[in-house]
Amino acid sequence: MKSQNFFLTIATLFLLFCLLCFPQALLQKSIESVDLWFHTVLPSLFPFLTATGILIRLGIAHKLGSIFQPIMKPIFGLSGICAFPLILGMISGYPSGAKITVTLYQNKALSQKEAQAILAFCNNPGPLFVVGTAGTAFLKNPAMGYFMLFCIFAGAITTGIFLRFFYKTENNISLNSCYTITTPSNIEPIGKILANSVADAMETVTQIGGFIILFGVIIEAFYQTGIITFFAKYLSNIFSLSHAAIAAILGGILEMTNGAFLLSQSPEQIHTQLTAITAILSFGGLSILAQTLGILSPIAISSAKYFFSKCLNSIFSAIICFFCYPLFQNKLIKAVSVSSFTTKTAPIYNTFFVFYLCFLLFALLLLSLYRLHQK
Repeated sequence: MKSQNFFLTIATLFLLFCLLCFPQALLQKSIESVDLWFHTVLPSLFPFLTATGILIRLGIAHKLGSIFQPIMKPIFGLSGICAFPLILGMISGYPSGAKITVTLYQNKALSQKEAQAILAFCNNPGPLFVVGTAGTAFLKNPAMGYFMLFCIFAGAITTGIFLRFFYKTENNISLNSCYTITTPSNIEPIGKILANSVADAMETVTQIGGFIILFGVIIEAFYQTGIITFFAKYLSNIFSLSHAAIAAILGGILEMTNGAFLLSQSPEQIHTQLTAITAILSFGGLSILAQTLGILSPIAISSAKYFFSKCLNSIFSAIICFFCYPLFQNKLIKAVSVSSFTTKTAPIYNTFFVFYLCFLLFALLLLSLYRLHQK
């Protein structure tokens, strides 16, 4: 704890020093971060968090859990209700998976161990950002966005399967155990459900906005002081990557959006760009990590375990991207570059879908062999 306080003190003093030395640049970055939050994050995330809060309070997550129980239990060793944060986290993106997990835990639908386990792989970037921003806007090719999305989700699934042998949850857990969500007999009045859902969503989005502004200023401080440039020059001599790519990766470790954009502009081959961008998006950056840990404060989880799981998720996603890219290289390159949103890339999505099914079948086969070996 003392070491954490010491590090936080040094970081705060560094930020204050930069605010005094580079006030104009950091003020401009703060304004840009506010604009990003107000015009992009708030309108897209607030309605989704409100809707998911309503669904949870109506008991929909409980009903969804009963449907997915036969899938979640054998594959991940978790109860079916964990499918709710997993699916919605994949649809909406950061940090929805974490927020939904916290809400389920507070409603006593998840145990602490299950919350820790599902958090390892339910908090991921959403399709809108990966395909729309990273693929379409940055790389000018939606097909590459779908390819990265496949690699990220496959990496998350792989992480969940891998960590099930380390996160031992209650073997006898069921939807009728003490960890159950609201039932029709104790659902709150509709007015209270709406009020609580809106207030909860607004509090979360406001907290996220604070982290976006804070880390936007911190990242700009690193650039203004030349710290990222210094390390980029040093590391570019060690690794076979350009100075621009190393600087982009270092920036992506802090904040994924800026890092992904700079990587798309780097002189590296597209194979290297895709692998690095996939790894950064899967990890999320320290900005997303701080947002998530702030949201997870009501749960007594291990921050170190969550950080380890995100690193593992990033590694798995990057490995899948690196080795799968040659299989789809021709189709990805032939995909029409974006001059509009109309592209002829539909056949490649079917290929991804078939490959994804094969991946799940292979995972189920491994689990079956593992169970047979235990018997």
